[in-house]
Amino acid sequence: MECPKCHFDHPLQPADTCLRCGIVFSRYAATAAAAAAAPSGAGAAPAVALERPEPPLSADELAEIQKKARHELTCRVFALPGALLLGWLTASAMPMLAGFLRMWTHESGHAITAWLCGYVAIPTAWFTIIFPGRQRGLSLLLAAGLAFGGYVAWQRKRWFWVATTAAALVLLLLGGTRTDYRAQGLITFGGDAGSFFVSTILMATFYARPESAMVRRQLRWVLLVFGAIAFMDAYATWSGGFEKIAEWLEDAERGPSDLMQLTQYYGWPIGEMQRRFLSVAHWCFFALAAMYAAGIVQARQRKSAVAP
Repeated sequence: MECPKCHFDHPLQPADTCLRCGIVFSRYAATAAAAAAAPSGAGAAPAVALERPEPPLSADELAEIQKKARHELTCRVFALPGALLLGWLTASAMPMLAGFLRMWTHESGHAITAWLCGYVAIPTAWFTIIFPGRQRGLSLLLAAGLAFGGYVAWQRKRWFWVATTAAALVLLLLGGTRTDYRAQGLITFGGDAGSFFVSTILMATFYARPESAMVRRQLRWVLLVFGAIAFMDAYATWSGGFEKIAEWLEDAERGPSDLMQLTQYYGWPIGEMQRRFLSVAHWCFFALAAMYAAGIVQARQRKSAVAP
């Protein structure tokens, strides 16, 4: 598809973003339409300026674009596996650091699950403040916000966020229909289960669009490493065998642990509880594998599109 701004064209160019200048075609078309509809006058910008083609690429500029494409492909091949390996090594060699990072995703998991069940919750260091009593107005407000976000994502053709908001709406409906007893059990389970989910989202930011702040400011590397360490620390706990889980079960220094509540208050057998946590982790691994493969395919297409 030919770019309407710089007129770069290639068979492998995606239908929504220019590989050369990075503009999003839908946004550019909207800006051009708004400029064309604006009243002419001394203060109005001429619409013809939007149609002015950029000069052809010089040899140095083309070489720089090709270098960036090769670098991005290399990053997408090695970044995610390397981050997960680093997370596993950190969880083994520096458990206090890994536990500290995991704490934030763990408490965020409690809070997100509480929101989906209709409770007001505030995640803090080492514990989450959950206010008693469900707030149905909060659920309606959250549903409206998710629906609006999904609509905006659909307009901009951000299909990942369309799927994410749709899944969140389904979870909100399921959480709102649980009894108070079952909702409290889900919130407790949502600690490490939510930690897997939040860590996966953090790692997924590595595949943000090239024009996003995540990529331009290199934030995606920080979130990738953060998410990988938190994910692997939680996974090491639940895949570490009965002895490691039992040791955590007896840790009641800051009050009843999540494991103690799930086993004693909600009657979950340890083996069943372990299976449920690992099921969430494996689904997250599957999502990461899908993003990893799609990211490599996309980077290869961009590299081919700018090849001489």
